[in-house]
Amino acid sequence: MSGLAPWLEHTYQQAQQWRLQGTFHHALLISGSNGVGQNAFAEAMAKLLLCEKTNNAPCGQCHSCQVAKADTHPDLLVLDGQEGGIRVDAVRQVVAKVANKPQLGYSKVVLLHEAHQMNVNAANAILKALEEPPSSTFFILTSHTSRALMPTILSRCQRMTLPTPSPEQVNQWLLNEAKVDASKLLWFSQTPYHLLALTQSPSFDMLQQLPAWLADWLNGNLRTDELAGKANKDATADFIDGLLALLTQAVQYTVTGQCHEQILAAVTGLLARYDIYRLMTFIQQLTELKAQLDKTHLNPTIQIIGELNSW
Repeated sequence: MSGLAPWLEHTYQQAQQWRLQGTFHHALLISGSNGVGQNAFAEAMAKLLLCEKTNNAPCGQCHSCQVAKADTHPDLLVLDGQEGGIRVDAVRQVVAKVANKPQLGYSKVVLLHEAHQMNVNAANAILKALEEPPSSTFFILTSHTSRALMPTILSRCQRMTLPTPSPEQVNQWLLNEAKVDASKLLWFSQTPYHLLALTQSPSFDMLQQLPAWLADWLNGNLRTDELAGKANKDATADFIDGLLALLTQAVQYTVTGQCHEQILAAVTGLLARYDIYRLMTFIQQLTELKAQLDKTHLNPTIQIIGELNSW
């Protein structure tokens, strides 16, 4: 077993067959819903390709497997766009390094997490390497929005779309991984790695209580400043995302008549007070507020109070 989440195992076994048969494409684009496990899957692909054995790779015993497990493999090069853009200088440095022979084993692997974060110059630099790949070199790209990648890059990659797990799979996996019941947050997100990150942050408890707080505010049992004050200063973005998710669920409820039990009071409270057009206006305003807070040093609590007062 690879140690991957169960919904990724079947796709992983397919990649193992490519490795065994020598048909692994030199450029693989891994896509899927944001938070479904692209990065963990890409890292598993790297270990699979770096193993010195063909049968039963990754063997876990060879020198390459050992140093890959320790995250010190000299032939594994990583460009990470999760914290911002990927610049051309970083791409050029990586491309220059993979032009050399492997230092260990037989393969070199370049991981590009969130490849859509490459700027135009960086994308052009990696494109040249994809068109004329150095020998024994594999490029593994991840993206949850592959449409943002240049068509010329897409055309040179084999595509692999990861499946989205069911809510039951997500909750069971989180119980196993973090010993946490996340069923009360499935209204907010159903992507497992996003929820896993939340279980390790102050936002986890805050978001579980947010629907009740909003319902109390709608019923006049909580002042606006009290509701806004519930947003932890380090979790303002999650607080706003929670409000956005509740508004979106309310809009969807008018169409489907269904919503999670944990948020029913908040959703029905919103619909009793506002029509669908007002709710959509609030969604737009909150989205704009979140973007402003990302770029400025405005006091988030004051801004949230101002936003709620406009409702």
